[in-house]
Amino acid sequence: MFPAGAQQQQPPAAGPLTLPDMNLLLRRRVGRDMTEGDIAAKIDRDGIAFDPAPEAMSRLRANGAHAHLINAVKRAGERLAATNGATITVTGPGKPDPFIEETRKNVRDYVEELPDFICQQEITRYYDLGTGAWDRIDTLVYELTYNNKRESYKPLNSVGRPVTRALEQSGGAYSTGDWATALSLLFMPETAAIFKAAGKEKLGQRQTAIYDFTVPLERSKLQIAADVAAPIKAGYSGSVWIDVETKNVLRIEQAADDLPANYPVTQSENSIDYDMVKLRGIDVEFLLPTRAEFVIGDRRKRHFSRNQIYFKFYRKFETDIKVVDEPAQPVIKPPSK
Repeated sequence: MFPAGAQQQQPPAAGPLTLPDMNLLLRRRVGRDMTEGDIAAKIDRDGIAFDPAPEAMSRLRANGAHAHLINAVKRAGERLAATNGATITVTGPGKPDPFIEETRKNVRDYVEELPDFICQQEITRYYDLGTGAWDRIDTLVYELTYNNKRESYKPLNSVGRPVTRALEQSGGAYSTGDWATALSLLFMPETAAIFKAAGKEKLGQRQTAIYDFTVPLERSKLQIAADVAAPIKAGYSGSVWIDVETKNVLRIEQAADDLPANYPVTQSENSIDYDMVKLRGIDVEFLLPTRAEFVIGDRRKRHFSRNQIYFKFYRKFETDIKVVDEPAQPVIKPPSK
């Protein structure tokens, strides 16, 4: 039954989706009676009826498409191209791209030269029961310390706000280590990620080159975990936005590929945005994460979790431990006999 004045939404038309159909679904159906996972499942089943060129993909993202759905469109595009006899060109281990190689060097230097710091990490968590509309659960606040290339998280609590527990005790979905690990693993030579140029786009005031990438299961270190099942390793694919001038990565989004049919997760995706940030205590700017998002869910059970993460108040890490030279103790001689 539907409330007075409400109209029952019709299922998407049978057959491959056109670009106008997809944009219409994203604008009018997702968030009401459909999730992006539903659209992705239809695309995996029926395909698409358009060329997923860079302009088309930018329009889909502008209408709210995330990595899991974008990857479904890319896969369908490859199937469509193969059907039409087109050749798909990629940049792999045997055909290096100078732009990617320079970015790879920048990423390696970035990880090596990143200073120790402290910032505030604010995580707002949401859930969705299959409509695409996100309901807020809570907000968790942590002090993130990056020291000796390792992260640690300290809960921050204040009066009038629900208690923030340790990440592993907070319940629900969470992720750690994404902001530096994702970049490092993607551009490691051992990963041998396959890159494909996918157009250009402006992020803020910066012109970026977009590259799609794929990391197959056999070379992946991505792990997916669910409460009721053991963690599994998964391949993944996505896109990376690289500043054409500095060759710095400004955004990365990725989603797990080909999760087992009997695993209690059908999609897992995340994105990270980077920007130049000045650390308080150091008059130098560093490329650091400013925002991230993590989505995981099971489309069959109509249950999804989403974390929106913001990084704030960066400052230089300084230890409170001080080394003090103790005064020499006087030598006490035994009494003379």
